Amino acid sequence: MYTGRPLVDQFRSKIRGRFSCIAICFTLTLTAWSSASADDSGDGEQWNPRFTHFTTLQYGLTMVGFTGVLASGAILPASNDVHWRGNIMFDSGARSFFAASSESGRRNASTVSDYMALGLVMAPFAVDAFLAAGAVHGNYDVAFQMALIGAQSLMVANLVTNLTKRLVGRARPDIGNCKAGTEMACATENESFISGHTSAAFAGAGLMCANQQNLKLYGSGAAGWIACGAALGAATTVGTLRMVADRHHLSDVLAGAAVGLAAGYLLPNLTNFDFGNNGRSHGSLMPLAGAGTVGMQYAGAF
Repeated sequence: MYTGRPLVDQFRSKIRGRFSCIAICFTLTLTAWSSASADDSGDGEQWNPRFTHFTTLQYGLTMVGFTGVLASGAILPASNDVHWRGNIMFDSGARSFFAASSESGRRNASTVSDYMALGLVMAPFAVDAFLAAGAVHGNYDVAFQMALIGAQSLMVANLVTNLTKRLVGRARPDIGNCKAGTEMACATENESFISGHTSAAFAGAGLMCANQQNLKLYGSGAAGWIACGAALGAATTVGTLRMVADRHHLSDVLAGAAVGLAAGYLLPNLTNFDFGNNGRSHGSLMPLAGAGTVGMQYAGAF
C-alpha cells in the first residue's frame, strides 16, 4: 500500500507548518530592531494614547499559545480516523460548482492557495509593520507593537484551527479518491474542518484592516481601505481555491474565515486598538488575572 506523499504535498505541508513560525521570526527581528533604533524614531505615525500597549499578560499568553501550537502535533498526533462525514448547508452544491474536474486543476488551485495564504500571513509584518511603520514612518515602537499584535492574532487563529481539525476529524470532500497513490486525496483525509489556509489568510487580511483603521500607515484613509479591500478579496480567493482544489467544503471555508477575522480583526481591536474611534470616549478590553480570578476587564476614560 502506498504510504508516502507526493513532493508537492510535502512542500505544502512545510508551508503550513511555517505559518505559526512567521510571526515569531518577525517579532524577534523587530524586537532587536526596536532596541537598536529606539532613539532614532522619526515623526511618523505615533502609537495613539488611546491604544493599549502589549501587556505582560499578553506576552505570556501569546508564548503559551505558540508553545501549544508547536506541541499540538505531539499531544494530538495526526491520523486518518474520520469522525464526521457528510455535508451541511450548501456543501454539496458548492462542491459541484467549484471543484476542478481534473487532478492537475485541483493541484494547481492548491498550489496557488498555498502562496496566496503565505503572502497574506506575511503582509501585516513585512508591509504594515516593517515597511510602512518602520522604514517609511521611522517609528519603531509602532512597528514593534504591530508585530506583537500580529503574532498574537496568528497564534490564536492557528491554535483554534489545529485543535478543531484534530478534535473534529471531518472527512475531506475528496476522501476515497486516492487511486494511483499520487493524488492529493492520498494526503491527510480527516482535516477538512476548518480550512487552515482560509483562517490564516483572513487573519492576515483582518490584521491589515485593523491596522489601516487605527493607523494611517499608507498616508490616507482611502489608500488604507483599498489595501484592506484587496486583502479581503485575496483571502476570499484563497478560500475559493481550497474548494476548487476539492480539499475543503464550503462550510469549512466559512468557518475558517470567521475564525481568521475574529483573530485578525476583532481581537486586536478589543485588546489593543479601539475600532478607529476618534471620539473622546474610549476604552479597551484587556485580559484580567489575579488571585482566584481569570477573565476580561474593560477600562476606559470618558
